[in-house]
Amino acid sequence: MIDAPATERPRVTWVFGSTLDGRVAAPDGSSRWISSKAARADAHRLRAIHDAVLVGSGAARTDDPHLGLRHGVAGRPPLRVVLDARASIVGPSSRVVDDAAPTLVVIGPDAPDPALPARVAIARIPIDDRGRLDLRAVLDELAARGVRSVLVEGGPTIAAAFLGAGLVDDVVGYVRAAVLGAGRPLLDVAGVTTIGDLRPLRLVAADVVGNDVRIRASVG
Repeated sequence: MIDAPATERPRVTWVFGSTLDGRVAAPDGSSRWISSKAARADAHRLRAIHDAVLVGSGAARTDDPHLGLRHGVAGRPPLRVVLDARASIVGPSSRVVDDAAPTLVVIGPDAPDPALPARVAIARIPIDDRGRLDLRAVLDELAARGVRSVLVEGGPTIAAAFLGAGLVDDVVGYVRAAVLGAGRPLLDVAGVTTIGDLRPLRLVAADVVGNDVRIRASVG
């Protein structure tokens, strides 16, 4: 059981897999498999102890993720949450809407009805001043649904959005002993110009998992 922070919003963990040079995908967009098999299994065990697993529209579009439990990991699958502001990505054939686990698709207030199976829950959330779903409102919605812990598995954009909003409590990174030399960076953060923009985290642990190093850190 993961305790929620004192604010009563769900506790948020950002998890990622990257190469040693900080790449999460190759220049052509391919990313399977950056993490080793042992690290992928470990990441699914991490999923299993969270109430919800969340991705943004970029990951939903590129990867069509399933977000259930695999690699022999037992337990109750977390609520699968997809942020799809325009209701333009998740459809009836998306892997995330099957009956293997509950699913919540979060859309904007003016988005069209996505016409998903009845088993899929829909939440309409306000848009912030950047034209994106209001992440604090998303967490409030999840809290109202009994969610106390959220694993953010989306790509560089959604990770940067949660970090920028001060909504990440913990970080778990699987860093593969490999390099790409080019491709998608770990984070999409604008406005970083100098070493003074460095954001230190508190290192909790570092362990070898397969051919990866699992790094656990806390924010703040």
